[in-house]
Amino acid sequence: MTPPWLPVAGRATRSVSCLIACNGHGLAQAPCLGTLLTDRVDGDKVHDDLVIVWRERPRFGPSLAFNASVIRAM
Repeated sequence: MTPPWLPVAGRATRSVSCLIACNGHGLAQAPCLGTLLTDRVDGDKVHDDLVIVWRERPRFGPSLAFNASVIRAM
């Protein structure tokens, strides 16, 4: 959950975009924002609703438990 109860979409890496924290409204928000995220990945114009929750850079540092080396080892 996020403090303002808003979902967060953004770029996790250069080749990975993500949409997280749809909180209690996920049934309504996730399909809508997922479609908008798909349009952005396909190169279409970014919709205003996606701009509101978009973060170009991750706000948190990389996870020590789930980094590329650990995931490959698993």
